[in-house]
Amino acid sequence: MAVFFPPLRLTALGLCMASAGVAAQTLDDVVITVNRVEQRAFDTAASVTLIGRDAVQEGQAQANLSEPLARVPGLFALNRQNYAQDVLISSRGFGANSAFGARGIKIYVDGIPGTVADGQGQISHIDLASTERIEVLRGPFSVLYGNSAGGVIHIFTERAKPGTEITPYAETGSFGLRKYGVKLTGEQGTLNYLLDAGHLHTDGYRQHSRTDRDNQNARLGLQVSPDTHLQIVANKLSLDAQDPLGLTAAQWQKDPTQAGTNALVYDSRKSVDQAQLGLGWSQRLDGQNHIDFTPYYGQRKTRQYQAGSAAAVNGVYAAAANGVIDLSREFYGMDAKWTRKSQLHTMPLLFVGGIDSNWVNDHRLTFNNNAGGVAAAATASNQDFDQTAHNLDVYAQAELRPSEQWSLSGGARRSQTKLGSVSNNAATSPGSNTYNATTGVLSAQYDLNERSNLYLAYGSGFDTPTLNQIAYSTAFVRSPAAGNTGNIGLQAATTKQWELGLKSKLGTGLAAQVAWFSADTRNDILVSASNAGRTAYTNAPQTKRQGIELSAQAEWAGRWQANLAYTRLNAQVAQDYTSYQGSTAVVIRSGNRIPGVPGQGVFGELLWRQPDKAWEAALETRAVTDMVANDTNTAQTNAYALVNARVVARQQYRAWRVTEFARIDNLFNRSYVGSVIVNQANSQFYEPAPGRNWVLGVKASLLF
Repeated sequence: MAVFFPPLRLTALGLCMASAGVAAQTLDDVVITVNRVEQRAFDTAASVTLIGRDAVQEGQAQANLSEPLARVPGLFALNRQNYAQDVLISSRGFGANSAFGARGIKIYVDGIPGTVADGQGQISHIDLASTERIEVLRGPFSVLYGNSAGGVIHIFTERAKPGTEITPYAETGSFGLRKYGVKLTGEQGTLNYLLDAGHLHTDGYRQHSRTDRDNQNARLGLQVSPDTHLQIVANKLSLDAQDPLGLTAAQWQKDPTQAGTNALVYDSRKSVDQAQLGLGWSQRLDGQNHIDFTPYYGQRKTRQYQAGSAAAVNGVYAAAANGVIDLSREFYGMDAKWTRKSQLHTMPLLFVGGIDSNWVNDHRLTFNNNAGGVAAAATASNQDFDQTAHNLDVYAQAELRPSEQWSLSGGARRSQTKLGSVSNNAATSPGSNTYNATTGVLSAQYDLNERSNLYLAYGSGFDTPTLNQIAYSTAFVRSPAAGNTGNIGLQAATTKQWELGLKSKLGTGLAAQVAWFSADTRNDILVSASNAGRTAYTNAPQTKRQGIELSAQAEWAGRWQANLAYTRLNAQVAQDYTSYQGSTAVVIRSGNRIPGVPGQGVFGELLWRQPDKAWEAALETRAVTDMVANDTNTAQTNAYALVNARVVARQQYRAWRVTEFARIDNLFNRSYVGSVIVNQANSQFYEPAPGRNWVLGVKASLLF
C-alpha cells in the first residue's frame, strides 16, 4: 500500500479546517436503494451515497458518469478519454478488470436495469442532463441485487414541477467539445413527464478519438388513482466513436496525445445503437401492503473495429483476424416486488420479497479487419455464435426494530444463472453452464444517541462469468492455430464481506461517515491471456480487498459548503495462480496488487454560494495514488493531484431562468495517466488524461 502522500494530506487537512463547526443534512436524505423502500440514509446499516441534482447537472460538462461519481468514497470512475470504451468503474476493487462496460456493479435507471443477465452493464445510455439524483450502494447489502453486485449505481430521472417547462442548453469546450439539446418537462393534473434530447461532439484530447453521441430520454408518470401509479421510461442511444487505443510507456512519454500502435492503419472505432423501454407499475393494496412490477425490453447493436498488432511487411499490414466484432443483442426481463410494513408483537417490521428474471440473447459475428488506411474494410471470418444468458432469482429481506436504539436487518437471495453459446457454422460450440447460489446479508445497527449510530454487516455474494468472458479459450488466445473451444468451464466467483461503519451528525451542519470493510473472494475471474485484441479469463484461487472509506459534508454561515470523500484500498491476490504472457506461463504471486485499482483517492470541494444562489464558485481537488496496469505488477502509473475550478451564475428575466457556468479542469496543467487498459497484450496500458482544459455552458428555462 502506498504511503499517505502529501497532496492527499494537504487536501484532507484543509477541508477539515474549513469544515470545523459547520453544517450538512445529507444523512437525512431519503434513499431507496438499500432496502428498496424510502428510508433516511442515516437509518441504513450500509454505505450509501446520494449525489443530488446540483452535483450532477451544475457546473460541469455532463458528458461522462465519471464527473458526479468522483465524489463517492470507495468508488473509482476512471475517464478513459475514449468514448469507444466506457468509463472504467470499480467499487471497492470489484469491476476493475472489465474489458468494456461495467462489470461487478449493478446499474439501474429509474428501477430499470442497465445490467443484463450475465452481469455485464452499460452506462452510455445514461442521460445526466435529466438526472435528479444518483444513489451509490457499496458493501454487503449490494449482494441482495444478485449476480455481479460488488456495488449498485441507481440513477433517477428528475420529476417535473407543476406547469410546463422547456430548457434548451448548450456547451462548448476544449478539444472541439460541443454539447447541446433541449429538455421538456411538465406536470398537468395526474400526469408528470420529461423529454430530453441531446447531442455531444468532441474531437478528443488524443488523435483518432473523434466522437458523436445522441441521447434521448423520456419518462412519463401517471397517477391512475390514489393507490395506483404507472411509469414509462424510454431511452435511446446512438454512438460513433473512434478508438485511439492505449499507449506504451515510451509512447506516453514522447507524445500523450498520439493514437496507439496501428489505430490509424486499422481505423479502430466503435458504433452503438441502443433502444430500451421499461414500465413501472406501483400498487398500494392497503395501509400495510404494496406491490411493484417492472418489466423492460431493449435492443443493442454494436460494431467494433480492432487494430492488428503486427508491424507492416514491405509496407503491407496483415488483416486482423476476427478484428471486427458485430454484436446484435436483445435483452428483457422483469422484477416483481411485494413490500409489507407491519409489526412483530410491538416491534416495527419491514419485509420486502420478490422475483427477478432477466434474459439476454446475443448474435455474435466476427470479421477480419483488412488494413487499408482510414476506412479499413471488413471481410468474412469464421465466428458466428448465438449466445444466451438467463437468470431467475427469488429474494427476501426484512428489517426489525426491537427497540428505539436497535435495528436488525437480514436478507437472502436464491439465484440461478444459465449461460450458453452455440456455433452456427463448423466452429466448435462451447456449450452451456448453469450457476446456482444462495447469498445473503445480516446487519445490526445501534443508535449511540440521536446524532450517531454504529453498524456491523456481513454478506455473501457471487459473480458469474459474462458472455464476453466465456467467448475465448486460453489456448486459442495464446495461439489461434489451436482453435477456439470457448471458456464455458469458468466458475462463478464467491465473496464474503464484512463492514463496520459509523454515521454521525457531529454538530449543527456537520455530518460524517466512516466505514471499514474486508472482502475475501474465491475463484475470482481474472485475465489468463491477452493477445491480438482477444482476452481469455481464468479463476484465481483467492483475492482479498480491504479498506477504509470516509466522507464528510459541512455548511456554515449560509454561504459556505465543504465536501470530502477519502478512500484507502488494498486489493490484492491472496494465493498464487498461473497466467500467460504470449505463450509463456507466468506465476502471479500472492501479494500482487489487482490492476486498475488505485491504493488511495480523495475528492475535496470547497464551495461559496450567495444566499439567493445568484452566484456560486467552487474549488475541487482530486488526488489518486499509483495503480498497477498488469497482473505481474511490472507496469504502473504515477500518483497525481489535480485542482479544478468552476463558477455558476443564475438570473431571472421575466419568465426565463438562465444559468451560465465556466469550468477549468486540471488548473495547474498536470501531466498524468487517467486510466489503464488492464493486461493489454502489447503493453499499451496507458490512457493519458488532458492537461488544462475548459468548458462553458448555458441553459435557459421557461416555465409556462
